[in-house]
Parts: sequence; structure tokens; C-alpha cells
Amino acid sequence: MTGLSYITKLLTFIRYRFLLFAGVLPYFLGASIAYQKLELFNLKFFLLGLSGLVFVLIGVEAFNEYFDWILGTDRIFQIDQKPIGKKKFYIGIAAFFAALLFAVYLTLIIGKGIAIFALIGFAAAASYLGPPVKFAYRGLGEAVIALAYGPAMVLGSYYLQTKTVDTEPLLISILPAILLYSIAIINEVPDFLQDSLVGKQNICVRLGRIGAVRLYAGLLGLFFAAALALIALRKIPLTVGVTFFLIPLGFYNYRKACKYFEAPADFYPVIRGTLLFYIIAMVICILSIIFRPF
Repeated sequence: MTGLSYITKLLTFIRYRFLLFAGVLPYFLGASIAYQKLELFNLKFFLLGLSGLVFVLIGVEAFNEYFDWILGTDRIFQIDQKPIGKKKFYIGIAAFFAALLFAVYLTLIIGKGIAIFALIGFAAAASYLGPPVKFAYRGLGEAVIALAYGPAMVLGSYYLQTKTVDTEPLLISILPAILLYSIAIINEVPDFLQDSLVGKQNICVRLGRIGAVRLYAGLLGLFFAAALALIALRKIPLTVGVTFFLIPLGFYNYRKACKYFEAPADFYPVIRGTLLFYIIAMVICILSIIFRPF
């Protein structure tokens, strides 16, 4: 296998939505708050943290694929099954070890807070599907995703630049946390049947597909309510209000979800639409914070 083909295979293995969007955007958000609030931005620390984050997310995807196969989720309805062996598990271990090296180095030069955030990230990744905890099987996986990629990611990125933790980034991190929870919910709808058959008691299985879709709509409404509250409290710039132009997109996604929640093949545009909503909303927040004072 050539170097280029190996890289291509690796990039295919890493699910783009979690690496590029779910993880990176809150990381940028935390750094943007540090830059605007305290005029602090260290490019070296930012890139080192980002490199460690990439390895963490590779580890997350490796663990998720391996344990999904072991626990049976990925075998339901598969005609031509392609077993996932221990290799994926070892890839995850190697990726987490690489991330650990970055975390140790940053801890030594910045502070013990980095070690705390690293431990939180590893615990969330290892216990999301990994036994014995298996948060995703207990209706807590969505909250783990929202908290790990939301507050933990924003606060970790902020700490990396400032060596402090503050209420400002914590409050702002509510916005990506809500949207990440909605992404987790809507991703479960097409997998409802196989998740039910293997005993994966996630939120969609517990509420049913239409219940999950209604919760999704409520989360979108909660996002706009939270954004309005943060603007009123002057925690975020008024220009974040541009996200309200996304209301038609959110309503479109909801209506499409109501129509196709029982048709997985037709439901995937809802997932893509939700990701688009998340990307645009986070980019608006990041740019508003960078270029406008609080």
C-alpha cells in the first residue's frame, strides 16, 4: 500500500462529521473567546492541541467501530458482513497513546488543567460504547457527546490559551452542546430497528422515532432561546443573532424528519441538513466573537 493510498484509507476511516465539524468547531470557538476576551492566542499551543484532538477523534472512531461490531449493532441487516477485528481496537489504543503524548507535553508547559481535560476526554471516549459502562446503551450517550464536544472542548481550548477556566466560555459552550445533542439524536433515527434489536437503549429507542424527532425540534428551539438569552446578557455579540436566519432551515429539517422518520434511505438528507445548520451556526458564532467585542 502506497503512502497516499494509506492516507486516503485513514481519512475514509475517520468520519468527517465528527472530526471536522463536531470536534474542530468548538475547539475554534474556545480559542476565539480567549482571543477576544483576553487578547491571547498562541499559535503553537493551538496547533499542538489541535494535533492531539485529531488523534483523540481517530481513537474515538476506532473504538466506536470495534465495539459496535463486538456488541452486534453493525451486524444487524448486513448481508455481506465484513468483520471488524482487534486491529481497529489497537488503532484506537495507538491513537489515544499519541494524544496522551501531546497532553503530557502541554501539561508540562501549560498546567495540570490540560491533564484534567485530557482525562475527561479519554473517559468519555472509552465509556461511550466500551464495557462495562456503555453510555450509548443506557440513554446517556447523547449527553456524553454534547458535554465532551461542547463544554469540555470549548473550556479545554480556552484553558490552552489562558491557563484559566471562566464562566464566559462555559455559558457560550451551551450553544454547541445543544446542537451536538440534536445531531446525536437525529443520527439515531435511521438505526432505530437495529439499535432496538441489540438492546441499545438510546434516546431514540426510548422515545420512539417520532418522539426523537419532536425532541430534535425542541432542541433547535432551545438553541435559539439560549442564543437570545446570551445576547441579552451580553455574553455573546449581537451579530450572533444572524443565526436566526437559520430558522427556515431548521423547520425544513424538522418537516422532512416528520415525513421520512420510518424510511432510513430518505432520512439521510435530514442528517446532512442538521450538520449544515450546525456548521453555519458555529461559524457565525466564531466569526462574531473574533471580530466584534463582547
